[in-house]
Amino acid sequence: MSIVRRFLVAPSLVRLIRKERGGARITEGYFAPQAGRVSYVRVDGQQCHLVLVSTGQDGASSEERTDVPRAHGDALLDVCSGKAQYDRTAIALGGGREARIDRYVAPGNLDLVSVAFDEIGDANGFTVPVWFGPEVSGDAAYERHAVALQGAPQPGEIALSNSALEAVLDLVEPRFGFGRYGAAAGAAAKPADEDGMMKALRRVAGGGTAAQPAPQAVAPAPVAAPEPAAPETGQNDARIDEVIESLSQALGNPQPLPPEGEAAQPARAEEAGAEFERWTVRPRRNQT
Repeated sequence: MSIVRRFLVAPSLVRLIRKERGGARITEGYFAPQAGRVSYVRVDGQQCHLVLVSTGQDGASSEERTDVPRAHGDALLDVCSGKAQYDRTAIALGGGREARIDRYVAPGNLDLVSVAFDEIGDANGFTVPVWFGPEVSGDAAYERHAVALQGAPQPGEIALSNSALEAVLDLVEPRFGFGRYGAAAGAAAKPADEDGMMKALRRVAGGGTAAQPAPQAVAPAPVAAPEPAAPETGQNDARIDEVIESLSQALGNPQPLPPEGEAAQPARAEEAGAEFERWTVRPRRNQT
């Protein structure tokens, strides 16, 4: 048994949700109701079912589904009393609850959002989101079989507020890393190695070229005609160093970067000191 609460929803919000989350086209063909039972054939992609729905006096409904071949489903659609087509998008509301948004394209245009409950207490205690429109659960004209058999009702203009738009954006944006949740996630994923980031910025600013190793001692090559020098190279390097130093200070690393060509000097000095200590002749003590 399940209890369904239905609400109208602003078409612009449905359009926004469908743009971000997509949807699936569903076709349903209904037969005339008999003795409180509704039977219809449902085609969802390659899946096809024959469905029998029974509704109790308390408004709760139960349904039985039987798989049928797609060819049989198409044949049943041809002989049913009324058909409806809609695009369905499912979106999580939190707390394990899910909303199903249906945008009808036949027999008329209509936008509905529905939430299913297992217990009457859960249905009554449901907190309606701010982006839901007026509730139409008690209006039989908005039942799915009524829409297929009698046509889509015309509810008129649905009010849209800024708070409703903000609530929908909070629902659809975290998936793509935007919004307040996406910003927090991006901050948590920020790399901790600022020195590595500075090196990467330098490579990007310098055109993506890696540092070249020190030239080896080779035989002198024939002197070629000199190419015209780029006069602005030194100026560009100075600007790059200024930008990197500013970024480093903004990130909490106020120590300036060494100029180009000086980064390897401490290592060279240390190697020279080691060589000097290795070849220094220390005086021998005279034995007495």
